[in-house]
Amino acid sequence: MKTKIIAFVIVFFPYILYSQSTGKIAGKVIDASTGEPIVGANIIVEGTNYGAATDIEGEYVIVKVPSGNYNVIASYIGYAKTITKNVQVYADLTTNLNFKLTPTTVTLNQEIVVVAQTPLVKKDLTATESRVTSEEIRQLPLQDLSRLISLQAGVSRDQSGGIHIRGGRSSEVSYLLNGISITDDFTRTQALTIETESVQELQVISGSFNAEYGNAMSGVVNIITKTGGSKFQSNFEVWTGDYLSNHKDIFWNIEKINPVSNYNFQGSAGGPILKDNLRYFVSLRRYHNGGYIYGINKYNPQGRYKFVDGQLVPNPGDSSFVSMNWNDRWSGQGTLDWNISEGFKLKIDAFGSLEKSRFYNHIYRLNPNGDMGGTSKGYSLFANLTHLIYTNTYQELSFAYKFNEFISRLYDDPYDSRYVHPDSMNVPGYHFLRAGTNLNRFQRNTESFIIKWSFTSQLDKINLAKIGAELQFDKLFYENITLIPEVLPNGQQVVPFRPYIQGIESPQHDRFNRNPFKFSAFIQDKIEFESLIINVGLRYDLFNPNGKIPVDPSDPNIFNPFKLEHIYKDLNNDGKIGLDEQREDNKFTLAEKEAFWYKKASIKSQLSPRVGIAYPITDKGIIRFSYGIFQQIPEYSQLYLGDQFKLTSAQGIQGPFGNNDLKPQKTTIYELGLQQQFFEDFALDVTAFYRDIRDWISSSQPIPTFLAGISYSQRINRDFANVRGITLAINKRFTNNYSFGVDYTFQIAEGTNSSPDQEFFSQLNGAEPTKILSPLDWDQTHTFNANLYVGDVDWGLSLIFNFYTGQPYTPTYIAGAYTGRNVLSGLAQNSRRKPSIARLDLELHKNFNFSFLDIQLFLKVFNLLDAKNPVIVFGDTGKPDFTIEELQVRDYDPGWFDYPNFYSEPRNIYIGTKIYLK
Repeated sequence: MKTKIIAFVIVFFPYILYSQSTGKIAGKVIDASTGEPIVGANIIVEGTNYGAATDIEGEYVIVKVPSGNYNVIASYIGYAKTITKNVQVYADLTTNLNFKLTPTTVTLNQEIVVVAQTPLVKKDLTATESRVTSEEIRQLPLQDLSRLISLQAGVSRDQSGGIHIRGGRSSEVSYLLNGISITDDFTRTQALTIETESVQELQVISGSFNAEYGNAMSGVVNIITKTGGSKFQSNFEVWTGDYLSNHKDIFWNIEKINPVSNYNFQGSAGGPILKDNLRYFVSLRRYHNGGYIYGINKYNPQGRYKFVDGQLVPNPGDSSFVSMNWNDRWSGQGTLDWNISEGFKLKIDAFGSLEKSRFYNHIYRLNPNGDMGGTSKGYSLFANLTHLIYTNTYQELSFAYKFNEFISRLYDDPYDSRYVHPDSMNVPGYHFLRAGTNLNRFQRNTESFIIKWSFTSQLDKINLAKIGAELQFDKLFYENITLIPEVLPNGQQVVPFRPYIQGIESPQHDRFNRNPFKFSAFIQDKIEFESLIINVGLRYDLFNPNGKIPVDPSDPNIFNPFKLEHIYKDLNNDGKIGLDEQREDNKFTLAEKEAFWYKKASIKSQLSPRVGIAYPITDKGIIRFSYGIFQQIPEYSQLYLGDQFKLTSAQGIQGPFGNNDLKPQKTTIYELGLQQQFFEDFALDVTAFYRDIRDWISSSQPIPTFLAGISYSQRINRDFANVRGITLAINKRFTNNYSFGVDYTFQIAEGTNSSPDQEFFSQLNGAEPTKILSPLDWDQTHTFNANLYVGDVDWGLSLIFNFYTGQPYTPTYIAGAYTGRNVLSGLAQNSRRKPSIARLDLELHKNFNFSFLDIQLFLKVFNLLDAKNPVIVFGDTGKPDFTIEELQVRDYDPGWFDYPNFYSEPRNIYIGTKIYLK
């Protein structure tokens, strides 16, 4: 019997998934009548290949269980088989599950069924995090994952929609997909779109995260995707709708209802191919949003007049409404799980998205066809090989390839005859363009190769140890062109207008390739006692920018040097300077100058310790403390954008230019929290936190050049900030046909500058270097989120309510103030607050069950009350709909001071159906 049990344990080992996608089930099996431990009892996770046998003390551990909801079976000869249903497993956490087996002599087929309740207090949680499962996601009125992320405590969004976690810059968030980075390191945003239908669990870590997570300072978003189950399952969803708002004074054409303006088609399927040896999961989505900000095609981009048969005739637009913020997206996922043999398993994931969109540009509102949109595409391919060394000890080797690209241009051909002369865009202030085309052409892509290895072992009942290393190679391409009129050799412009692309030596044409490299390694241990849980780890990061910086800061432009005197350089490296090396610097070829013009940027490395402690004060209450140092490589745009220093002879400060030699940014996080369950279904979580942020990217003070009156600014590590706050959350699990959750965040986020460019623009206005802290642009003092779900088996109603106090802004029209003998010329940076924001979303559904399928009909309404929420205001009044300039300016276009992008989106209504095949 024992031999069979041992064989059973060897065969039923953890299934393949990435390390950050799996959790652990552990517990004890005892005799219900005597309380004695049962040795050799079998524990099986139903429908999977996970299992274990109890030891001499009746205890068991099952590691590497993918996030999800399971039925777990405990059995032993002479005892009734016990099934515990609805056991929820979370990534990186331990699910405690104990069994009491009842002796029986009646029949071996006797079963006892127990329905588990997910613990409201997570005993081994040592830092703040939010987790949302696929079942919970289905109940919420959501459009995308970014909305779900912003609902978590400690998360806010700025006026551009950027996500900020606990007061950090939006670039401080790391986005992971099944534990592998999908962060676009050029902008530090999410590189590809993952749809809610693909998500098994969303994990948002806003506290001190473990050492295996790196290159992030304020938070980690880990998206854990679905895989195929033991049974075939599929669903198809379709919905359609439009915006329905009363604010037609702001949103032109909003009163015109088109039932198919916004639509969605989405489906998924998964199941076994070869029993339990090979499984699959696929999903595909087509999403279209027609937008809610419209322009009027009053003027033709090619001019107000045109020649027809030699005659100049009017060339107006057709006065139709044109959407200026539409969005169209395809996205998909494909997954294969292959049980190769008893010791090896392979998992392959493929993800992709293609998105076309338009960005609102106010000056083009009467000439909407003259401005451009953009196309984003991204795809990733992951392969993960898991090797079981012995029970509860395994290693993983992962390979990942990811590519993302953004292209923005009006016409594909740079020499398209529809481009028009830039002089046509010269209009008086406060007027819309009467003609003209956007002459900018932009393309950027990032290609990454990632190799990751980790070794995990449950060393004993107490220690779960893990070590790992990761290599990442990046290839960057960047090109930004501004078209100019072509000029003949005699200096005359070509007529009619013909666009021309200048060489890369011009500030009007930036093009470069860069190849940075990253390496990281970590070691961590999860120590689990009955009355104490400790997460401790150490992380090492290395970054090689493979970059260069000018040797002579006073003459950094290799394309157009300021110094024209003779330069003597040992180009042959022979220790002697020959006559062939005594040339004026402007006579060297570009390749020759590069040999002595630059020096290599240094390689950066750092160590980051992490520790988290959870101390159970009762069986339903836990106190936790965490501390960590977190470091992050600056986004590549700050290192490489403008690093060629294309200075011109124009007087003043130029820049800011990129700096390949930037240091990593650093933050230290302290956190103290309490989890407490009260009654049977309620839980309270209170957390106090403090963040000290150093070496934020900023702009340097003016650097003088060889020519008097010309200086420049470059990126440096200078800015600092601190964030402190308290979060309070109360949740009720679903019982008695309802559940709810509320959270409140009080937070103060202060820093020297909100963006790296802010210091540079202050210099242009003659300001002194910033030395004091002021509220950051996204500082949100009070944040309140609430959600309510009421329902039964065949119906449900879900509500989400948000209330945010206004974020700060800097007044631009002031009366002055006196302090002692000094007269202040203006108010302090971000010294005023925008109006508060409130929003209510609703989802209502009805289920119909049939023998082979289930059908759900639903209604979703976003911004149910059609709240007129301002996100941007005029600096002189603090209001989105009035500025004093409107009274001072005599000549302006009607509608010029009506900015629809100053408001969040109006009411949006969808109706649809979802079909589940059984």
